[in-house]
Amino acid sequence: MNLNLKNKKALVLSSSKGIGYAVAKSLVVEGCDVTITSSSKKNLLHAKKNILQETSAEVSTEQINIHNLKSVKKGLSKILKKGKIDILILNSPGPKSISLVNSSFKDFQDAVNQCFLNLIYVSQEIIKKNFLNKNGRIINLSSTTGLEPDINMAMSNITRSALISYIKTASKELSKKNITFNSILTGGVMTERTMNLIKLSAKRNKINYKKLLKSASDSIPVGYISDPDYFANFITFLCSPLSGYINGAAIPLDGGIMKSL
Repeated sequence: MNLNLKNKKALVLSSSKGIGYAVAKSLVVEGCDVTITSSSKKNLLHAKKNILQETSAEVSTEQINIHNLKSVKKGLSKILKKGKIDILILNSPGPKSISLVNSSFKDFQDAVNQCFLNLIYVSQEIIKKNFLNKNGRIINLSSTTGLEPDINMAMSNITRSALISYIKTASKELSKKNITFNSILTGGVMTERTMNLIKLSAKRNKINYKKLLKSASDSIPVGYISDPDYFANFITFLCSPLSGYINGAAIPLDGGIMKSL
């Protein structure tokens, strides 16, 4: 299937690792000119090198610390000087795993900046300054916790839900010129963050890590924790002109783990 993505301009935030990296790589393979970002210059260069082993399409890098609004403003300004974009992937590292009882006000401030406000800044700048081309796509890489809150995930539950609401609102108000806004509810993906969360849970509950990992895999109806490429394949389709009637959706990619209809 030809996704008609050749020469499209894409910006993928927090994309030197995990799902962000997988999405960036998939878009590059489809012929997009992609800008990847990370707070780590070393990780950016490593990611770019790996992506270019699979294709000769253009890959640009921009060092952006998504936790810090000053860094976000500076990096985005450089990116937008190169012209309009077609695809914006909103992504950020997950906030700390912590319960409400143990949360400080600063924990909330940090999580809201990292996973909500700074991502909204990027979206608003691109939208209000008309830097999104016709048939543009804005996709929010969120989590199942945004709709089904989980224990010890207060920061993620609250901020993910807020950004899902922002994307839904944008889909109602701003979907002109075939521009669409959607959220992806990720769950059960084998990334560095997932492994760290399982290790943390194992430590908290004094359970063997391998046993807890197997239990986590078994709890997913498909019976395994996916690798990021499964997510990237669908998200790449969602970036394409072929997905133009999918708008305002919060789509679970979770192996069936969500309980709601």
